[in-house]
Amino acid sequence: MLTAKVMLLGDMGVGKTSILYRLIYNRFEGQYKSTLGVEILSHDVAPADGGDPMRLVLWDTDGDFGTQIFDTVYVTGASAAIIVSDVTRPQTVTRMVELVRGFEERFPGRPYRALLNKIDLPEAAGSAGAIAGLAKSSVKSVSAKTGVGIAESFVELAQTIRRRQL
Repeated sequence: MLTAKVMLLGDMGVGKTSILYRLIYNRFEGQYKSTLGVEILSHDVAPADGGDPMRLVLWDTDGDFGTQIFDTVYVTGASAAIIVSDVTRPQTVTRMVELVRGFEERFPGRPYRALLNKIDLPEAAGSAGAIAGLAKSSVKSVSAKTGVGIAESFVELAQTIRRRQL
């Protein structure tokens, strides 16, 4: 089975852990403890073409790292990244864009998905403008609470990893 390391990046409280719990356990809990350091989980993704599944080893990082995450050993060997923001907090969208740029610089050509989480809540003004410079195909609106867009985002990322043989 093909295995790929995927980093989950983003500010504290944007919903990285909630997204993983929705993906892996198909549940949402309103209260989570902040991740300290890194939590590592895995999830097998079945490809759309019916081929062998791919195991994504998901590194859920502490939001306190900010862009300094790229100076840590945690990112070594990453095949891809899921970079998360909270649409109700525009500063997290700005940080998401900074993390995307840092990931592109550190891992040129590696795929990522920029997830705008919490679309089940009213979006704050200014969130949409911050993502203008990102490739539209890499940005997805999701909700860990309802599950909208979560599984699809990881399947698309796994397909890209497989296609690029990372």
